[in-house]
Amino acid sequence: MGRQRSVAFDRIADSYDETRGGLERGAGFARDIAPHLRPGAVAEVGVGTGAVALPLTALGHPVVGFDLSRPMVRHARARLGSRVATADGYHLPVRDRAVPNLVVVWVLHLVPEIAPLLAELRRVLVPGGRLAVIPGPGHADHDDIGAIAQAMNADLHGARTRPDEPATVIAAAESAGLALASQLATQDEVLWQSPEEVADLFASRAFSSLWDVPDDRWAAVVEPAIAALRKLPEPDRARARRARYELLVFDRP
Repeated sequence: MGRQRSVAFDRIADSYDETRGGLERGAGFARDIAPHLRPGAVAEVGVGTGAVALPLTALGHPVVGFDLSRPMVRHARARLGSRVATADGYHLPVRDRAVPNLVVVWVLHLVPEIAPLLAELRRVLVPGGRLAVIPGPGHADHDDIGAIAQAMNADLHGARTRPDEPATVIAAAESAGLALASQLATQDEVLWQSPEEVADLFASRAFSSLWDVPDDRWAAVVEPAIAALRKLPEPDRARARRARYELLVFDRP
């Protein structure tokens, strides 16, 4: 049996920026990443719509992007032109030791095996090159929306460990021949969201964790969470939701 495929975001490409913070959020990540990069260009694996790549380019690191999803690549090309291609991160169309910097943001939870992907990234990095990774799990301040979302996810998925926990990523990187250079937190981001907005995101299955929820589990777990969000006080009022993420920086010895 072949390796399970990574998750492609074809189905939400047209709404991705609207539901994930778009360029404003991407610019924040770019500002956090840029000081840790080597001079020169960047290859971003999982470039998505180019929301991180465009601000990185503006900061002096022109980006070549790759993504598994053709619809996402079409959006990225609107921002980055021909410097974007459809490609599998396990088989990059890049020669050995060719790239001074690689960036991977919110991708590793979507791939079946992290270590082989990181080994492929090491292959294309120049000796002394840099890999910057922002894994998916963040550290959010407590709020009424988050409490409902966390309870829903716990009911759906149990207490399982995310595949892209920082310790797991670091171990996989070391096994792939990469050395941890820095482990730090991004600057706090603030998303303004109302309970109604988040309820609508859940109802539309905007997040990949909801795509394959069976109908019976949806009725038992997700629909009550949506109803609870809509019953919160002032459900149309946007709340400031604060979070920060791990930034892992690796060197290719």
